Amino acid sequence: MKKNVTQLKKFDGEIITETESNSAVSIPAIVFVMIGLFVALLSIGAVAFFGGFYVMDEWDSKDWTETEVLAIGQDYTADEGTQIFFYNYSVDGVEYNSTFSCDFNVHGESERTQGGSGIVNPWETQCLHDSEYYLNLESVAYNPDDPSEIDVYPGLTYKMIIEVYGPKLAPGVFIFVGIVIALKARRIAVEIENKITEIKGKIADGNK
Repeated sequence: MKKNVTQLKKFDGEIITETESNSAVSIPAIVFVMIGLFVALLSIGAVAFFGGFYVMDEWDSKDWTETEVLAIGQDYTADEGTQIFFYNYSVDGVEYNSTFSCDFNVHGESERTQGGSGIVNPWETQCLHDSEYYLNLESVAYNPDDPSEIDVYPGLTYKMIIEVYGPKLAPGVFIFVGIVIALKARRIAVEIENKITEIKGKIADGNK
């Protein structure tokens, strides 16, 4: 390891030579590869936990068949900030009972939702309308492969993307950040190494 004299001090009548290393601190590129992969995997997990991947189901629901609603009910014992509705409908002579639930911010103020609105937690499903809308639906769309699965507003609309899936998919940005870090690991390691060398050089010059 190469060392240079950086400072001379007089202490108890003796000259003491202090040295400082000029060698850079080397950070292996694999460290940044692991960091990048960790960030990407953590972001994927967050999107999955928030339910962001269900956005594909919304896209598929644009082709679902609509059927007439025979009866509608609401669960008035649901937790504060949550609305749960029951829909009774018939498909090919078979009756089904399915539920739809959404959440609203009880501290907000809006005509859109009962009791208030505003942004809800990303793992919740934002209500796009007030309770009257859901109680007055004349039809619902059902999954042809599983008629017990319904969608009260089929298709992936702009409003759904912004208000419902926007918060759920937001962590997805860090997936790309993690991938970039992993792909540019070598360059990042070199740049940090050069920066450390530069800082150490300035410190050494200041101690002369």
